[in-house]
Amino acid sequence: MNRTASTTEPVPAALGRTFPTLMATSLSGRVVTLPDDAGGDVSLVVLVFLESAGPMEESWSGPFTGAFTGNPRVKTYLALVVGDSLVGRSLADRIRQGLAGGTPPAKHDQVLTVPEDIERCRRAYGIGDPSLAYIYLLDGRGIIRWMEKGTATPEGLAGLLDSAGTILEPLLA
Repeated sequence: MNRTASTTEPVPAALGRTFPTLMATSLSGRVVTLPDDAGGDVSLVVLVFLESAGPMEESWSGPFTGAFTGNPRVKTYLALVVGDSLVGRSLADRIRQGLAGGTPPAKHDQVLTVPEDIERCRRAYGIGDPSLAYIYLLDGRGIIRWMEKGTATPEGLAGLLDSAGTILEPLLA
């Protein structure tokens, strides 16, 4: 399998379930618990384990954020699992500093670092290949309504945007 290719294989067991609790720290220093703190009617959560998944994350979050610019009911989060226990605290701190330096301050509340053990986190979220980005679309109750992994394709983006629109549609009436 091409590691940068997107798949259209959502994890059926995850769809329709509540997103597992994710405790993280934003780059602004705020402790965030997802899905409870998402605060939107629709939230995109991109979960990555390796820095190399950054371009995959951007391939989804960039177009998604652009499609819903200015809509306060839509939130986007990047959650990077840094695994303090595996990589060591000093390396995890350097990763956080690098993220903070490369992220505009206005987005510091949406970029999260997860200090959880990587293997434990992989099991909790059903992550098979940690080199890929995992994309979750949550409704306002934290239910996973759409999921994919890897790099965005035109078809994948269309599915993501359609799913987000479907969640928002009844709320507009």
